[in-house]
Amino acid sequence: MKNILQTSISQEQNSHHSYSISSYDRLLSVVKDLACVRTIEEIIEIVRLAARDLTNADGVTFVLRDGECCHYVDENAIGPLWKGMRFPLKSCISGWAMLNKQAAVIEDIYQDARIPIDAYKVTFVKSLVMVPIRVCDPLGAIGAYWSTQHRATPEQIELLEILTETTAVAISNVQLFQKLTNQNALKDKFIAMLAHELRNPVAPISNGVQLLKLKLGQTSAVGETVLMMQHQIKHLSKLIDELLDVSSITYGKISLNLEKFNLVDLVRQSLNDHAQAIKRSNLTVVQDLPNIPVWADVDSTRFFQVFGNLLENALKFSKPDGIIWVDLSLIPGENGSGSVAVLSVKDSGIGIDPTILPELFEPFTQSDRSLDRSRGGLGLGLSVVKSLVELHGGNVEALSRGINLGAEFKVTLPVCEEITALDNDLEIIEAVKKSLKILVIEDNDDSAVSLKAVLEYFGHEVSIAKNGISGVETAREFEPHVIICDIGLPEMDGFAVARELSKDSKFTRSILIALTGYGEQKDRELALQAGFKCHLTKPVDFEKLTAEIDRYFDGVLSS
Repeated sequence: MKNILQTSISQEQNSHHSYSISSYDRLLSVVKDLACVRTIEEIIEIVRLAARDLTNADGVTFVLRDGECCHYVDENAIGPLWKGMRFPLKSCISGWAMLNKQAAVIEDIYQDARIPIDAYKVTFVKSLVMVPIRVCDPLGAIGAYWSTQHRATPEQIELLEILTETTAVAISNVQLFQKLTNQNALKDKFIAMLAHELRNPVAPISNGVQLLKLKLGQTSAVGETVLMMQHQIKHLSKLIDELLDVSSITYGKISLNLEKFNLVDLVRQSLNDHAQAIKRSNLTVVQDLPNIPVWADVDSTRFFQVFGNLLENALKFSKPDGIIWVDLSLIPGENGSGSVAVLSVKDSGIGIDPTILPELFEPFTQSDRSLDRSRGGLGLGLSVVKSLVELHGGNVEALSRGINLGAEFKVTLPVCEEITALDNDLEIIEAVKKSLKILVIEDNDDSAVSLKAVLEYFGHEVSIAKNGISGVETAREFEPHVIICDIGLPEMDGFAVARELSKDSKFTRSILIALTGYGEQKDRELALQAGFKCHLTKPVDFEKLTAEIDRYFDGVLSS
């Protein structure tokens, strides 16, 4: 754009005209400002002020084409003109400029047949220049007006023409930006709905597999098959979550629930959670963890996601009988402040092509680019890791000496300056041993029946309601200890159910748990606002479900 401006100015100078330094600087300033705008309103504000400065006019108007009309959207003048008005293209001078794709230069408006005199009589205008915004397929026009008869100079006309060319580019950029923004919004809505629709059929399958695992155990060929099915269901759920996380992080929709945790305990628990996967991979994990606590303000759920993702990557890209090193170290800062924890996950696997390292944390980047895609994945995991670590105020880097030379990922996080002894809340809570009355409000028959079967296996008394209205009625009759409710219910959604039950003193001691396919941050926030104690997404891990029931219910029973 700057080159276009300089070329135009050079051509004008060669025609024995010259711009003043102030005009050149003002134009350059406008070009820079218009390059950064994101809305039509911003363009209008910049241009309406600049047009008057550049032409020394007594007033200017900014006109946009609206079908077969000219819309005078804004103005900057010594007196009122036509702001907000619309006129047919063929009845006004801005329309003439657009239809004829050329500037109109009028020294005396009362001597030009193109001017609708009645519209101008009430204004101060005696002379004008009207220049179309974009000559081919004009988008609008910019008009400059004078209160005395004035013959616009070639410099003034040229300045307006350059300004309209710049404005046309800015409008096109804004329209493209808005189109892409709208497409992204539609994409995000589609991904959210896709995740919901995928979770609904996955949930009953997961429920059934977990029930089979409980009844059959993990031995025998059938037991091993059930474990395999459970592993693949978790993998599918993880892919769904990654799709939603990338979209949410991109638009700043993820917030952290920060608490003080001992990172050593978090790493150990996560390793324990992945014990079966490590065993299946026939790999050795070597731990080097501090003997003292390393306290940090973290969202434990997101920390497990970060570390779990890095560990799963190491498992995925390592060869059988390989080694994975997990190291956590505390690096003191200068003068006792600025200390950081460094978590390293290193493997002896296939390594990373150095050419990919700079883009490895970008969404949809895959280090496995073979045709067979034997290691799978969407190329989203590391992008999510990077964003979550940065939300914690840390950073992550990838290191590799090349193909077949292994890889290392290092996460650096700030630690708490004051390290105090805190209760460890990370002990795995045992499943609920009490026999509870549980109401499941779920319109998907397969999900409801399979969830009921698992809960009854644990010794609970379970009732089912298939929509929100019957759910509220059943709750008042059944008086359950726990209400597990879907959100997307017919007739009365889950939020309305929670609000209705929260108003009833009968349910003061009951726990409301949202179990739904809607898993975005806003869905969690809406669930808590409606009265749910927690928000879980389908398919649910029953250890997590029973842990949530215990967490909220133990206090109620003991009170």
